[in-house]
Amino acid sequence: MFGLSLRNWNAWMPGRETAEAWRQWASNGEPAADALLSAGEALVPPPLKEIPPLLRRRADLMGRAALHVLSRPEMPYKGQSIVLCSRLGEFSRSYVLQEELAREGMVSPQQFSMSVHNATGGLFMMAQKAHAPLTALSAGEGGALAGLQEAAAQLAEGCPAVWLVYCEEPLIPEYRSLAAKPDEQADYFAFLLELVPGDEYRLVSGEGAGTQGRTASALELLAFFLRPAEAGISLSSCGGWMLRRQPGAGDNDA
Repeated sequence: MFGLSLRNWNAWMPGRETAEAWRQWASNGEPAADALLSAGEALVPPPLKEIPPLLRRRADLMGRAALHVLSRPEMPYKGQSIVLCSRLGEFSRSYVLQEELAREGMVSPQQFSMSVHNATGGLFMMAQKAHAPLTALSAGEGGALAGLQEAAAQLAEGCPAVWLVYCEEPLIPEYRSLAAKPDEQADYFAFLLELVPGDEYRLVSGEGAGTQGRTASALELLAFFLRPAEAGISLSSCGGWMLRRQPGAGDNDA
């Protein structure tokens, strides 16, 4: 059992960029991408004016979304530990590198350096000239739970605050069979949860959770945090992991 509180948050998706828009989305009971991106629609990443151009141009779609929520001026970075979580990591870069390796027998060193899971977090640390803890996770369908477990464990070990970032980009055609749900093929988003030690929420498992439920997506986890009336959310069908809202834990107005 882990206790934690939500101190701040921000989120971004094409067509849903303000806190009010995200709260409205959550209140409508639509935890998925709800077809904001139509098939074949060109994706426009955020501009990233806060990131120096030499670093900005190295980021691809998912990296730009993550860097955007990390560098929002309303949430200034103050050395918090960062947990960066995605479903498959930089899979679009990795696929291109595999094709290049098969075709030419070698790959671009710069592209390879940006294909590792912690590359985007590294760009942010370079922009901030920071030397804080950075954890990168690629956890497939169970990413919502994996990221929250890592953040909660760091808080339990004495970390004063954790920035938990979830980011995703649409699956390339070669990987679409990996989608757990059809609508996940079009997801393009990033959001940041600033978690601190506290008792607003409890992450519990097994008999303590009292359920063997379903595996939640990252967007469903965000929706739960934005719906103050919901008592809990099942995070995994394996192990009975659940996040519970404690009595008196209300909506976060940050």
